[in-house]
Amino acid sequence: MGSYLVAYDVSNPKRLRKVARCCEDFGVRYQYSVLLCRISATDFVRLRSRLYDLIDLKADQVMFVPMCAKCVVQMDAIGQRLDPPDAKDVVVVV
Repeated sequence: MGSYLVAYDVSNPKRLRKVARCCEDFGVRYQYSVLLCRISATDFVRLRSRLYDLIDLKADQVMFVPMCAKCVVQMDAIGQRLDPPDAKDVVVVV
């Protein structure tokens, strides 16, 4: 299972909601447009494919940042509390 920081910038409100819901199917939200996705290689392909179909490739952007296990547990934030990711997190994809 791999870990990815997924961040998106979507210009249209309707597409934005669809992208947000899609990302939430695969990961845990950390900020409004930033999620941590701990997913298999197969689910990563599914996520990218679904997002590819949702966004406008000329106006929007979705960024996938791979993170090693050590990087994930070292995540830190200033301000609102950042709950550490749980190694037993389960993502249910419908």
